[in-house]
Amino acid sequence: MLEQVDEHGRCLRTDATDDCLIHVDCASHRYPDGTMGIHDLSFSVYRREIVALCGANGSGKSTLLEHLNGLLLPSSGDVYVLGKPCREIRKNVWRYVGLVFQRPEDQLFAPTVLDDVMFGPVNLGMSRSEARAAALDALEQVGVAQLADRMPDYLSGGEKRLVAIAGVLAMKPAVICMDEPTSDLDDFHRRRIEALILRLRDVRGISIVIATHDIDMASRIADRVSIVKEGGIIASGSPQGIFYDRRAMADAGLMPPKVVEIYLDYCDRTGKVPEKRPLNTAELLDAILR
Repeated sequence: MLEQVDEHGRCLRTDATDDCLIHVDCASHRYPDGTMGIHDLSFSVYRREIVALCGANGSGKSTLLEHLNGLLLPSSGDVYVLGKPCREIRKNVWRYVGLVFQRPEDQLFAPTVLDDVMFGPVNLGMSRSEARAAALDALEQVGVAQLADRMPDYLSGGEKRLVAIAGVLAMKPAVICMDEPTSDLDDFHRRRIEALILRLRDVRGISIVIATHDIDMASRIADRVSIVKEGGIIASGSPQGIFYDRRAMADAGLMPPKVVEIYLDYCDRTGKVPEKRPLNTAELLDAILR
């Protein structure tokens, strides 16, 4: 499902459905110093989808993520999680919506990796044995079960990111929000995170919201893209629709994905209309050769 927004990014969709897990209804947030984080912003997350929030630094992406799991409450407007106002269930929102911070060090604090990943399940009320089983399963799911007895301080950046994701996954949320999940990672770990995000959606049925500068990654894995600018969503739709919208991308100060840039340059030079809208190398070659 794609939400409809007007020219200001306000949601035109008002019908509530069982598929809607989170709905942000014209929310604004002003920080104590007077800075406006988000302004009249509307946004929704549906079941089994990957949504990419793309925008420049300071556009409001991280502020929006922190509203989705109750870390922040809007100054005006509302956020609904599973149909309930976040204001009313704030203490329990983290059970349904997990947040992986941009800096995994902000989440890793226990003596060992296993202790760290067990922390959430224990706070959910699980017994130690149940929490241990949930933590080991989460570590297995993200592919780092062998790190269970390691100290988090001595892990690589990619390993820390995977352990932080496991800590959220162990609580079995309906939605996982990730702030810049591939930042500062090498290509190997970047691709590993991408594959994990796809697997969480396809195998575990979890919806994923990512705030990212990695436009190429967003073009490869997102079901829906929302462009954030000055605290509002100025465009929302499929990756093909958004990344081939030159005006929206330029307005947000974003460069298109590399494949999109190459194909548009090719069409400009040959006088062709960009009808195919490829997003990966195979689609690009097919569009050019055919």
